[in-house]
Amino acid sequence: MIGAVCALEITGINGMTGWSDFATPAAPFSVVAALFAVTWLVARRLRADLRRLALLAGSLACAVAFDPVFAAASVAWTFGFHAALFGGGPPRPRRGLAYAVASFIGLGVACNRDLWPAFLDEHRELGRIGYLFALAYTLRIAWVWHEVRMRKQPIARLDFLLYFLFAPMFVVIPYMLAVIRCDRFRAALPVHDHAVERSGIRMITWGCVVAVFAWAMHELHDPTLALNEALRAHDIPGVAVWSLLSYPIQHTVKVCAVAAILVGMIRMLGVDLAPSFSAPLAAQSVPELWRRWNTHFRDLLVELFYVPVALRLRRKPERAIIMGCFYVFVVGSTLFHLPKHYFRSGSLYPPMLNLIIENIVMGTIVAIALIRERRRPAAASPPSPFRFCLRVLRTWVIWMAVVLYLGHGTQYAVFGPVVPHAIQPWR
Repeated sequence: MIGAVCALEITGINGMTGWSDFATPAAPFSVVAALFAVTWLVARRLRADLRRLALLAGSLACAVAFDPVFAAASVAWTFGFHAALFGGGPPRPRRGLAYAVASFIGLGVACNRDLWPAFLDEHRELGRIGYLFALAYTLRIAWVWHEVRMRKQPIARLDFLLYFLFAPMFVVIPYMLAVIRCDRFRAALPVHDHAVERSGIRMITWGCVVAVFAWAMHELHDPTLALNEALRAHDIPGVAVWSLLSYPIQHTVKVCAVAAILVGMIRMLGVDLAPSFSAPLAAQSVPELWRRWNTHFRDLLVELFYVPVALRLRRKPERAIIMGCFYVFVVGSTLFHLPKHYFRSGSLYPPMLNLIIENIVMGTIVAIALIRERRRPAAASPPSPFRFCLRVLRTWVIWMAVVLYLGHGTQYAVFGPVVPHAIQPWR
């Protein structure tokens, strides 16, 4: 299966970057994948501390093959983060949060193109480090901080380092595709569950099949290119058809393939991580789509933003739903997308107007639907096939209209085709 993943990557059938731009490894992809395979073969035969050490050694080897400078910086930063959280007494989540925020601010100033564009043109590797840091660590920092704040329990330095440098995360830079909870990750380290391993192999197989399907769709008649042609020709029926095929169908198939392969690799190493996507194209409503789409990121947003609001406003449940959705979509989602947006171009311009609009509209739709469900629970009987198809199509249309036209259309209308600085192609 790892060989099949390499073949898909090398032939260009499937790019293992997911939602990450310019996140290609410095070494050939086959080298990083081979190191992952060796890590799996060694660690699956070991238990307890020996297994931890084998996973750490293999993860460090993958990180160095991916980018030696970023690997060294990651190790140093992780030790500093651990010292800020746990050094000199009981866990201190505030000090850890200050360290993380200071890290983003420091990297943000160093990678700001408005301050020193000529310097960054000469040192593109600095922009690459900032971008990779935002992609790989933003959400894991949030999970660690949240768990330390809630449980006040220390984390062993070896487990902490392994959590941030776990091998599959350098075969596929995860961004939001596989956000592992730190507590569940550490619980899986001492032993190797062969049932979880086998399910991971099946998931990689499925990801490869979906990747070939996405490639065939692109090669036969790329919906995105056809959409652009229909827009230029003012072909309204063509625009309607190709819009749906491009987004959400083509986009969803591509990202589901990468996510399945990444989650499968994590499961191969014994970590029982659920799929990132649960058949999102079968959602019959926007709230159901939200529950099926990028489930790990949704869980993080719910725990950090929705649950505290719901507990504070538990005597006013409908207000809790409204405020919870606002904090999840408008505050949380926008906040976690900001680092990638900033480090991708080295600037906050153009602002993420498309994402802000998308989050406001989607949050409003979800809040209204949740309030309606609370007032009038849906019938338990399944819909007829015809009604099911109509509901799915309706969800696709709303999804496409909000993201593709309301979000990206407004962004294009206001700022035009702004192309960010390509900070990463440094080889």
